[in-house]
Amino acid sequence: MDEKGHRPPHSLDAEKSVLGAMLLDQELAVEALDGLNTNDFFDRKHRRIFQACRDLDSKNSVMDMVTVGEELSRKKTLEEAGGIEYIASLTDDIPLLSNVLQYIKIIKDKAMLRQLIKVSRENINEVLEGTDDVENVLDAAASKIMAITESRASGEFKPLAQLVSRGIEELENLRNTKGYVTGLSTGFTELDKMTTGFHPGELIILAARPGIGKTSMALNMATHIASETEKAVAFFSLEMSDAKLTQRMLCADAHIGTKPIIEGTLSQNAWYDLQAAADRLQRMKIFIDDKASIGSMEVRAKVRSLKRREDLCMVFVDYLQLMRCDGKSENRQQEIARITGDLKALSKEMELPVMALSQLSRMATKRSGTPRLSDLRESGAIEQDADLVMFLHQPEIHADQDGEFEGQIDFLRRETVLKIGKQRNGPLGIIELIFQADITRFFPVDQDGFD
Repeated sequence: MDEKGHRPPHSLDAEKSVLGAMLLDQELAVEALDGLNTNDFFDRKHRRIFQACRDLDSKNSVMDMVTVGEELSRKKTLEEAGGIEYIASLTDDIPLLSNVLQYIKIIKDKAMLRQLIKVSRENINEVLEGTDDVENVLDAAASKIMAITESRASGEFKPLAQLVSRGIEELENLRNTKGYVTGLSTGFTELDKMTTGFHPGELIILAARPGIGKTSMALNMATHIASETEKAVAFFSLEMSDAKLTQRMLCADAHIGTKPIIEGTLSQNAWYDLQAAADRLQRMKIFIDDKASIGSMEVRAKVRSLKRREDLCMVFVDYLQLMRCDGKSENRQQEIARITGDLKALSKEMELPVMALSQLSRMATKRSGTPRLSDLRESGAIEQDADLVMFLHQPEIHADQDGEFEGQIDFLRRETVLKIGKQRNGPLGIIELIFQADITRFFPVDQDGFD
């Protein structure tokens, strides 16, 4: 529909060229039928002709001027399609048939732009009506636009010959890779050996009870990745402010706890160490968003925006159960299922590893031993969607739930187990660590100090 003198985006020449090619070449007709829908055509005549071609294809009939004309006559839509003379004219001035795939793309792109205009008008009307909550309006608008984006990025069949060629290249790269890390190094040698690092498209879950060090480990990994790769890392913190996270990273990098700072007993040399840590962190491309109760659609939008501006290599979300679900769900389990599904889709679409922190259910505290996959709180979908699930467990803290042995536990230097409970492409197992709680940093049990 025209609006204020402007016609919606379209290309009649591309539409004519594609239809003409379909009438002349059956192979190109198959390409067009696979790549386009009837509503992708702007001109009503062209929609009628294309639909006739689709109907003939469904009956395994040949597509040419005669059969298409007869099909339109049978449906009594031949005149609406411009008549037999118009159909014949489509084959008069056909550009190079090799260019037809490009014309198909032009038609698809124009159709998506028209769809974007339609959705934008709907969004404007919803805003002007003002009958819904602002958050709901924003979520609905983002969902509609995301649906257009997803339809553009929809997958297609790929021939095995193409996939094998790419696969052998990747295996050759692995063969030539020095060491065992083929993804992003986590900063923990034993974990890197078991996982070969974090890889694009992976959803990684790090789960533990409160106070065990989930956020600290995520920050340790984030700073290591940002430092080693010199690329950007996104960190969504739904629980802790950006100021508190920054303090943790400073103390962890400088190996200095907050106690002497609070008590005013920090030495001058230690202060220099903090300043040196600040200089190192300022050079890292770590981007923190501390908005509480953020939704998965908003996370997705912000990640897409950041990746356009920066060379983004990984995303952290702290933590899963605090995220808000976009749209309506019957219960919290369904909400978490949708959120984990969205995060997995984000990791695949953006070709980034995404780590989501997660709480464990109360059942994990009522028995001995390390956590299990069944302890993941509120949804089995977490286990289903995740490529890698890791648990943090501190045996002494777990054994002292009632405070019976409180005086015997060193709460600043805690023995910690990092358990790989699920891994699609590698082994399961346990890695022993020490959590230095005062500086919020993990390191191997056989390491006396820090690198």
